[in-house]
Amino acid sequence: MKTTPDPSSATMKAVAIQAGVSTATVSRVFTSPEKVSPNTRQRVEAAAYALGYSSTPLFPRGITPYWRKVMVIIADITDSFYSEIIRGIETQASQQYCLITLFDCAHQSMDRYITQTRGLPEGYDGLIFVVLSPTHRDRSHPIPSVVINEYSSDHGFPTLHIDNLTASFNAVNYLIQCGHQHIACLTGPEELAICQYRRQGYLQALQRHNLPLNPYYIARGDFSFRSGMSAAEHLLKLATPPDAIFCHNDKMALGAMYQAKQLGIVVPRQLSVIGFDDIEESQYADPPLTTISQPRAAQGENAVSLLMTLMEGKPLIHRSYLLETELILRQSTR
Repeated sequence: MKTTPDPSSATMKAVAIQAGVSTATVSRVFTSPEKVSPNTRQRVEAAAYALGYSSTPLFPRGITPYWRKVMVIIADITDSFYSEIIRGIETQASQQYCLITLFDCAHQSMDRYITQTRGLPEGYDGLIFVVLSPTHRDRSHPIPSVVINEYSSDHGFPTLHIDNLTASFNAVNYLIQCGHQHIACLTGPEELAICQYRRQGYLQALQRHNLPLNPYYIARGDFSFRSGMSAAEHLLKLATPPDAIFCHNDKMALGAMYQAKQLGIVVPRQLSVIGFDDIEESQYADPPLTTISQPRAAQGENAVSLLMTLMEGKPLIHRSYLLETELILRQSTR
């Protein structure tokens, strides 16, 4: 006798396993299908149908769901890096009956705001931090909380993050395999742990191939397009300029490519550039930017699922949840 799959038991992970793809790919099929190849999309949709997975779960008839209120604290809501994370949060929140409030921390200290959240209006059931300041060490926050993107054992909250060191190592290792010997590193703010890990990945790749570190090849930016332009101008006017630049985010990489063009340097024939994050603009650059993609939508979705577990008073097995990255090869590297 044929049985009908139970939609309530189907999970995104189960669909990913059956389709032979990552959870990030499953997330893209349901949130940004245009970013997935037709064959992969068909495979994921077939697996979802076979398992009874639905992006809009049904609630038992006659039962009115309880809607929880969740505040999402964003480092800079205008930064395109966060758009897919927010989309993932909102997609999963609608399935889990959560009402989302976004709070932008771009122009005030996040540490100060975290302290102030002790006085949040009554009725908020949970918090999602994107990103938590690395200086915050308060483990006693009274509200269930989850952190996206930056892991630190100091804050004690469950965290969804990537292996920044390994991802950066792989990017620089790829440049070296392409024949580059003079590779610069355009870093983000020094105080951020993610930048420290990405810089360490760069250094380890050089060491692995016995390439000397040129201290003049390390430039610092602030994740902005303009800082990428400024750093690239400095690097490309050195007596021995780099033949490749590894950037800690896509915006700086796009700024570096723009500045190279202004100086008459052709990318990738004379200079290879790799970014980090795979923001939407990177695929439309001239040339399209090679970059490291991290599953931002999946981070948002999984953060809501973890938070739901905490809000329901259930224990979590882990405090750190590592998601996979992927090196996306485009035309900015030769």
